Amino acid sequence: MTHETFREMLPLYVIGALDGDELYNFERYVAENREICHAELAEYQAIADQIALSAPSAQPSPVVYERIVAAIEEPRRPSTVVAPAQSVPAARQQPESLVPGGWIFRFIPWAAAAVLLVLLASAYNQIRTRDGLLQSMTASYNELLAKNKDQEGNLAKQRAGTDQQAKEFQARLDQLTAANQQQQHDIETLHTANRELTDEKDAVVHAADQMREQLEKQSLQTAALQKKIDDQSGTLDMMMDPSVRVAPLTDPKGETKALGKVYWVGSKRTGMMIVSNVTPVAEGQGKCLELWAICGNEPPVPAGIGYTDDSGYGRLQIKPAKDVACVDKFAVTVERSGGVPAPEGSIILIGQ
Repeated sequence: MTHETFREMLPLYVIGALDGDELYNFERYVAENREICHAELAEYQAIADQIALSAPSAQPSPVVYERIVAAIEEPRRPSTVVAPAQSVPAARQQPESLVPGGWIFRFIPWAAAAVLLVLLASAYNQIRTRDGLLQSMTASYNELLAKNKDQEGNLAKQRAGTDQQAKEFQARLDQLTAANQQQQHDIETLHTANRELTDEKDAVVHAADQMREQLEKQSLQTAALQKKIDDQSGTLDMMMDPSVRVAPLTDPKGETKALGKVYWVGSKRTGMMIVSNVTPVAEGQGKCLELWAICGNEPPVPAGIGYTDDSGYGRLQIKPAKDVACVDKFAVTVERSGGVPAPEGSIILIGQ
């Protein structure tokens, strides 16, 4: 059911003229749309109530009252008191207003008038609403027509100005296109020359890089050779010193073939140690070989750290951390990278 159908059936509902499916559908629609239906339903119900009560009230006559009382008491009396033949004429002589149900027939014209009034009011409201809507639409349409005419005039002016601007823009665009084509040609020429220069530069840079790598390699080799020469010269000078002391080092447990040799110049407090066949201790692995100078029962004094290659060969400079009264023995341990102030690892080589 639509709301328009609801409004058409509303006058019939308030006077009780709906039944069956129409009544069921109407009441179901009202229950589902109580917010929008309640006000209209209450308004029509109030109008119907006022029309029904607008008829003048009538006071029943004493004869009617007596007949009602007699009808109530009649079942208590014997049925032979009043002959049936005598009651028929009395009924025929009763006024129309006293006939049972007569008041119902008197109410029917009022009910019909109420229904007609409600229908007329509803139709009038609908017509008035539609007239107002039509007037509003007409005014809006006229206003839109006036605006449309103004806009058409403005558009015509704008179109004329736009056409002129378009012509000027096209002429300017043609000039820019010609200039751009010339610039593109010049740019292509420059790109070609630039590519040639780039290729030449890349070749020169590549040759320079190769020469730089060769020079770096030669510099590294030269530095290594120079260090090796310096070390050998220092070793040779040390070995040629008459005061040099040579101390062989061996594994104190005799479990490995590790060997070492210390060249110690006591007068200069310096020297060198060479080891071989020890377990490799490579630089950067978190460990190092640490040499200890021992004097009698005094605590060992750190005398230098070093590393080996993968074969277990290594060489380190001896330089005690502090002056010692004497050096009776030398010992080697494996310690944390950078060395420690007191031995933590086991002795792998010792000698005197």
